[in-house]
Amino acid sequence: MEVSRKDMLINVAMWAMGMIVILLIAYDPLDILDTTQQMMIVVIMTVILLPLLLYRRQRLLKKMKQPT
Repeated sequence: MEVSRKDMLINVAMWAMGMIVILLIAYDPLDILDTTQQMMIVVIMTVILLPLLLYRRQRLLKKMKQPT
């Protein structure tokens, strides 16, 4: 199964956004964010990433159904 450029970009975007969340929460060097703000960041990123996950799943299912 060949991975298209669009799929690669989606994977990179999801990975980068996940890493940003982890870095913001785990390595808050100035201790700027309190717990509520950290949870808000997680919720916002989840809302952003959920459509990408569903889109990627749909594309993978469509590729698997195609006869080769």
